Amino acid sequence: MMTSPSGSFKVIHSITHQRLSGGLQRFCSTLNRWRRIRRRVTALTRASLGCSDEDVALIAGGRVVDFPSGRSVYAEADAERLAVVMRGLLRVYMHAGDGRQVTVRYVRAGDLLGAPALIGGPAPVFVQAVTDGTAFFFDIGRVKRVARSDASLAWTLAEESVHRLYDVLEELAGNTFASVRQRVARHLLDLATSRLEASRTLTALVNQQDLANSVGSVREVVARVLADLRSAHLVRTSPGRVEILDPIRMSQELWSRGRDESHST
Repeated sequence: MMTSPSGSFKVIHSITHQRLSGGLQRFCSTLNRWRRIRRRVTALTRASLGCSDEDVALIAGGRVVDFPSGRSVYAEADAERLAVVMRGLLRVYMHAGDGRQVTVRYVRAGDLLGAPALIGGPAPVFVQAVTDGTAFFFDIGRVKRVARSDASLAWTLAEESVHRLYDVLEELAGNTFASVRQRVARHLLDLATSRLEASRTLTALVNQQDLANSVGSVREVVARVLADLRSAHLVRTSPGRVEILDPIRMSQELWSRGRDESHST
């Protein structure tokens, strides 16, 4: 039977508990995203076991990093990194030589960041903090060494890489299947984050007509969507401006296959 580096995550639990109020419970949820080791993580929260040398090797050299909104967390030229997001919202994006940007993924608390790059090398993407946040960054060299001798960990990383491919497919599908509200939420996030600076409010500079043109709708429909978003305390609007009040909840408005199927049943 394959074993998983469960003791390692107990140490990470401890780190998180010291840094964040309620961090132990939040990080337990984070680790449950690592599907192949879910059962072992659950057992770990009920046990008081020591860590083996192999377990400690996985997280040794890792660190907890806090970052403010607007901060660049990862750049295209950087070496690969592997992290678990503990709180906050990040975006993964690409940009063209003329300055245009496209967001390819939003990363929330509980998500793993950097698994494909760990396997395939540095990715042609940038990562930016949309809100203040915290992440645990693993030591890449140590994780690679443990993964080469632990099939369970290697399989977990492979699964995570495949799920990132699924994210890209969902992104493409969302361009067709998303509702007007979902397209508006996405466009507002993209506009606001493309000009985000450290410690600045998340604001999209756009009027209702331009927003309607961008999402393939009409101004009257977009006006109703903005009114609904205001009622939900997600945005504050003024002429030519839409301020995003809760980026994390706003990101949950985006289209996904899972949410689409749950609404159709």
